[in-house]
Amino acid sequence: MKKTLLLLLYSFITGHLLLIFSWHDYSIFRYIYSLGALFIGIYVFRTYETKGSRIAYVLVSLMFYLALTVVYVIVGKIPILNLEPPGANL
Repeated sequence: MKKTLLLLLYSFITGHLLLIFSWHDYSIFRYIYSLGALFIGIYVFRTYETKGSRIAYVLVSLMFYLALTVVYVIVGKIPILNLEPPGANL
């Protein structure tokens, strides 16, 4: 149970970092978010040695990324960062 919840937490954080990376303008912070997602992925792959856990991590991270993209587009921005979706100001 603890293993599953931690894997979901890591996937949720990775999904958020990927979303912020894809929405952020071209600045140094964009690459910091990317490196954060990479380091979490490396940590998860070192911690969870089974193929099933690794595949689940990648798939759930992508699902969180897509779901959070839909939610934040409906809301209109990422609340904490006040970051609007690309193309919102057209």
